[in-house]
Amino acid sequence: MSDKKKYELIIITTFLVGAILSGIFSIYSLIVYLLMGLLILVLYNTQKKKTVEQTERYISKLTNRIKNSSEKGINKFPIGIVVIDEDKNIEWANNFIYKNIKVEDIKGMNIVELMPEIKELFDLETPVDNQFEIFGKHYKVNYQKDSGYIYFFDITESKVVMQRFRDTRPIILNLSLDNYEDVYDSLDDEVASRLDATIVITLTDWAKKNSIYLKRIDEDRFIGLLNVKDLKKIEKEKFQILDTIRNLKEDFDAPITLSIGVGMGTDFLPELGELAKSSLDLALGRGGDQVAMKDIDGTIRFYGGKTNPQEKRTRIKARVVSNALADIVSDSDKIIVMGHKRPDFDAVGACVGIYTFSKFLGKECYIILNESDRDETIKKVMFEIDSHDEQLSKVFVDSDEAWELMTPQTTLIVVDTSDASRVIDAAILSKANRKVIIDHHRRGEDIITNPLLTYIEPYASSASELIAELIEYQTKIEKITPTAATVMLGGIVVDTQNFSVRTGSRTFDAAAYLRSNGADPIRVKTILKEPFENFMNRVEIINNSIQKSPEIIMAKAPEDKYYTNVMLAQSADLLLTLKGIECSFAMGYLEEGKVGISARSLGNINVQLIMEELGGGGHLANAATQIEGINLDEALERLNDAIDKIIS
Repeated sequence: MSDKKKYELIIITTFLVGAILSGIFSIYSLIVYLLMGLLILVLYNTQKKKTVEQTERYISKLTNRIKNSSEKGINKFPIGIVVIDEDKNIEWANNFIYKNIKVEDIKGMNIVELMPEIKELFDLETPVDNQFEIFGKHYKVNYQKDSGYIYFFDITESKVVMQRFRDTRPIILNLSLDNYEDVYDSLDDEVASRLDATIVITLTDWAKKNSIYLKRIDEDRFIGLLNVKDLKKIEKEKFQILDTIRNLKEDFDAPITLSIGVGMGTDFLPELGELAKSSLDLALGRGGDQVAMKDIDGTIRFYGGKTNPQEKRTRIKARVVSNALADIVSDSDKIIVMGHKRPDFDAVGACVGIYTFSKFLGKECYIILNESDRDETIKKVMFEIDSHDEQLSKVFVDSDEAWELMTPQTTLIVVDTSDASRVIDAAILSKANRKVIIDHHRRGEDIITNPLLTYIEPYASSASELIAELIEYQTKIEKITPTAATVMLGGIVVDTQNFSVRTGSRTFDAAAYLRSNGADPIRVKTILKEPFENFMNRVEIINNSIQKSPEIIMAKAPEDKYYTNVMLAQSADLLLTLKGIECSFAMGYLEEGKVGISARSLGNINVQLIMEELGGGGHLANAATQIEGINLDEALERLNDAIDKIIS
């Protein structure tokens, strides 16, 4: 009960009691009680006035405290407040804003003109929190669209702490001297010792300059430890150490190069070491003389890869792989083999080689080749097989038949590609428990996972060459049939452009082995003959050529026709024969909404890196890509940008 109610109750009670007693006693008593009531009323009014004054003083004091606290919160706490109108003009800002932007008066200014960094805040329909760097500091900015209030929370200190944490995270490098054994075996002891000492001094100086702890763990291997901050500096210089090591060839006449695998993105050192190891494998699988950087989140970056890979595979390795493949085939109930989408002569030749390898080990083998995968050249290859080797023609099946044939013990062998997204049938690949990869292209990011055996040799001319060697090392097998040998020889001929590019001594050895088994070059030439219409189409493509620079030429096919990958590739090959041309590109529509680009190089320009920028891949001197959803003009613009980026 309130004080007021209490006093009113006392007064009423007093008068009632007085009235009753006055009637009982006398008039004098009534006067006494009236005087007592009057006294009580005076006391009540006095107390009431005092209470009201105390309440007013308390409210006033509380109001002042709240006002002072509010002013301190608005003007002294590390929070900026700006109020804007509908046109984004500033109506009011607190002291924090003035203190940090060093502008005397911002009232009436447009907030976007004053702080263009936060423009995107107003492009969104719903309020969002975003982080921006404004006037040299970092802020988390919150925009309340309904009220027009913008709050700036200073997070500079936490940003600095987080950046320091990121900069000091560990990085592991795995360094490998490519072709080390072959180079040192070819040099005199004195020259080899001087080269070794020069390499060690060069790497040590580079490590000291970049704050790397470097330790030699083998004749051709080093391991390095550093942090993210120093790696960024090295990456900004695009790993110039690769060029430094490569240039030693001029002084020692030795083609020595360096490959580096980088593991990053985690503080768990065992996992970091595995990332560095797999990165080095990736760099070597792509031909060496480059850096592969792998993050824990799966992203991969590459630097280098400027030179043709040296032919450094040995016959010992080929024999070991041949025996390992024989063990895998023998442990399988059957073999299924497939190449890449839109298979070429080499892919079919490699498949036929695996069939031959499996047949002589007593295992069934089936080759996946759908009707939709047969272009004009493959149809002629199949006609040659059907006409001369009935047994071989029966092993070609489509994807549905292969699916039914597969069991948990069936081994799937993928040839002429290691990219999971480029195989003829991804569903077959997913179903296979046992997988083998045999390829001669540089290893890409989307490599087939968990294979029993991986044989990727980017310095080989073709997959047919690799498999011909594997067959040769199986001493118990019979001779290859003439048709199978002819198809495999055709694969080598096509991929080497008639033994003119990417051809090493082992290429001629493989061709000689196939020739001794009945391969017929005349039949290969007959298969590769083209109709007059194809020749004219190629002329059309070349006729619309643009010379980007004295050594680079690009051909854009007419927009009203569709062309095959083979036709584009042949056009690029033909352009490369022109005087002064080091690199050529041919592009055209493969079908509606899909542009194909074929790239060729004499080796001084890495067309693989250029095609990888456009989502494709291949070799340093032979690569291609397919781009969907763009027209030829857009494709030409993207190709120009990719060339400029890689060459720069």
